[in-house]
Amino acid sequence: MRDEDLIGLYEVAQLANVNTSAVGNWRKRHLDFPVPIMQLKSGPVFQRRQILNWLRKKERPMVKVIALFNNKGGVGKTTTIWNLATSLAERGKKVLAIDFDPQCNLSIAALGDEEFAKYLESSRELPYGKTIRAFALPYIQQSAPGNPYIAKPKHNKNDNLDIVPGDFWLNNFSDILNVGTDVIGGAGLYRFLMPSSLIEAVEREFNKNYDFALIDLPPSFNTLVRAALYSSDYFLVPCTPDLFSAYCVGLIGQVLPQFIEDWEQGKQRYLESNSYDTVIPDKGQPKFGGWIFNGFDTRRKTRSDEIAKTGADQAQFIKVQNSIENILIPKLKEIKAYSAIPDFVTKEPIASIEDLNVMAPDSIVQNTPIKYLSEAQPTRENVLSGSWSPNQRKLMKKMDKQYDELATLMIEKF
Repeated sequence: MRDEDLIGLYEVAQLANVNTSAVGNWRKRHLDFPVPIMQLKSGPVFQRRQILNWLRKKERPMVKVIALFNNKGGVGKTTTIWNLATSLAERGKKVLAIDFDPQCNLSIAALGDEEFAKYLESSRELPYGKTIRAFALPYIQQSAPGNPYIAKPKHNKNDNLDIVPGDFWLNNFSDILNVGTDVIGGAGLYRFLMPSSLIEAVEREFNKNYDFALIDLPPSFNTLVRAALYSSDYFLVPCTPDLFSAYCVGLIGQVLPQFIEDWEQGKQRYLESNSYDTVIPDKGQPKFGGWIFNGFDTRRKTRSDEIAKTGADQAQFIKVQNSIENILIPKLKEIKAYSAIPDFVTKEPIASIEDLNVMAPDSIVQNTPIKYLSEAQPTRENVLSGSWSPNQRKLMKKMDKQYDELATLMIEKF
């Protein structure tokens, strides 16, 4: 633990903008106030992280951290985060989107490839650029406090959405983390809470109070995914109508309980000698917030105005739904450390996003989320006519409504 992580009563009072008498009263009145890690002649000594965590809980509801996770690629994780974050921001919620995927698709889509390249540039003053690496590398090496950086989306209608730019270096970061020593052994639990610490650092550095933090993840079960899930309150699972989605959902049901068992082992070992810690006991408890069906096609039923999924996509939908109901949910219910399935979660998807065809790549090329895409002229490379058709505008509006409804569900239920 670094010296700058330790503070006394006077520093606690400064952080809270109160006098030391008020801090003394809090210690007497609030049973959950952090316990000093040592007692000196000059007074008690606290861990800065625990004090900041307690103060945030006292002042306002904590930021809800949601990871979008599927070990299968191409299921729409990045697209979902981008458009969901936009819908939450339009509803007045403060949102932080974290690009925790080494592919950096979220950064490229939201910021633009040229703009994102500037954040990657390093110099003597900025040895790690202005990406997630600038915070994560010093944090993991414990050599110095990391510097958090945020960026604004290229096309932004309000000031509610910030992005932590990703970095291709995250591939190396995943190799640094060690499940056996850090998690199961309990020696480096905070190394696996880097995303949570990053959110705290951003809020502190830029005087932000986020309502939601959304984490984009690689299609993997690697240590990056573990770190994000241990730091999250909920996780969402995007799926697509293909042969592998149902299988991958079942794998999540097999693997996530093991992730939690590893964390519980390490937590028990850690708390034996760190019983004062008030942060670790609340981490490593990600709840399943539901699944999202992405990229399916529809058709009008014969002699009817009803629109339904195509036969092939409906068949895949049923397979994924059965895997959710019969494998994922039952396996998560077996977790004993906490309740991983909220009451509002069922086998039904919490959002259904149709295949947007040429609109999806055009949205990325123009760095414009679906909510605002109809206001922009399509690029010639994607739409030869040079303008959106009425049916395309109608589909954009319909899918934007799905993202809005998902945002409403999260605001009300999470």
